Amino acid sequence: MSSTGRRRRKMLRALLSVVVIAAVAAAGAAFWRPWQEPLETSGPADSADAITVPVEFGELTSKLRLNATLGYGEPVELPATQGVLTALPDPGQVIEVGQQVFEVDGRPVVLLEGERPFWRELSSDSGDGPDVLQLEQNLARLGFFDREPDSRFDWWTLDAVRRWQEELGLPVTGKVAVSDVVVVNAPSIRISHVTADLGHTGVSPATYTATALRVVAPLTPAQARDLTANTPVTVVLPDGTEHASVIASIDPGGQPTGEEGQITPPTAVIEFPDQEQVLPDELGSIQVVVQSAETGEETLIVPATALIATAEDSYAVEVRARGQILRVPVQIGLIADARVQILTSGSDVDGAPRDAPTLEPGDEVVISR
Repeated sequence: MSSTGRRRRKMLRALLSVVVIAAVAAAGAAFWRPWQEPLETSGPADSADAITVPVEFGELTSKLRLNATLGYGEPVELPATQGVLTALPDPGQVIEVGQQVFEVDGRPVVLLEGERPFWRELSSDSGDGPDVLQLEQNLARLGFFDREPDSRFDWWTLDAVRRWQEELGLPVTGKVAVSDVVVVNAPSIRISHVTADLGHTGVSPATYTATALRVVAPLTPAQARDLTANTPVTVVLPDGTEHASVIASIDPGGQPTGEEGQITPPTAVIEFPDQEQVLPDELGSIQVVVQSAETGEETLIVPATALIATAEDSYAVEVRARGQILRVPVQIGLIADARVQILTSGSDVDGAPRDAPTLEPGDEVVISR
């Protein structure tokens, strides 16, 4: 047998040990016994007392269950103010581009969208730059700039800024100071917590998150390698409601957490295009079920607790037939959700006696005695 095959066998035996030991502890019975040829292992009385389930025929699917969190994402601090706070937002408030986030010195500080914060005052005296382009893109979105945005602050930009300031009720200066706006890389934000009081200065007034609920599930490095975007999943909410979705993205993690030597784990992110599927009062711990593997073929399937470990890498099941219990050697395949795929049985299994009975769909296999 190849090293890969030996490793796979070891993994299967380890998993089976966990599943079967747990089941045996719950049932108060033991199935571990040495190999013996398939024969009648008990009489009719024992057969009547045996707990059995029918052998199934179908395709076994492996499901990965992940503990996850439903929320709006990690809160981010708004930048510190450069004046006295004179108005604050409310927790849970959704603020869109062009709307006031908070107020400083009696002047509204407005939300704009962009990949970088403004680092200089923008006016007719400003040189070309990506910050000018970003300003014009926002002015166009708000309906004040009707030309193709570029990186040049020209007369058209000046006119758009003036009309925007007039609508906001600000002094019409044609200049945009760094402290006049808050720039985030999103079309809207949701206020998470207010972190300052009126009258404070030089502090962040609040934290914010995304406006859409989403699911974040921590992953192991191996899971992060195996899972990809668009993998089908089922989101199970606290009340048991299930929603079919897909993984939107895999975040590789690896960012410092702020604690010495600690980094963020990989995560799977699941989004809800229809936000009516979830409600804010469902925030918290949930489960995500990932269909992670399937055999691609139909075979016999039995509960993992029906397996008996016999010789090295050998297994059997016990079948109730004609009032008696018979031992049937089996070769196993995929293990998933406490069920096992049976590839072959009876005399077709390597090392089994020639007259060993075979397993058939509908046979009653013993899971507890």
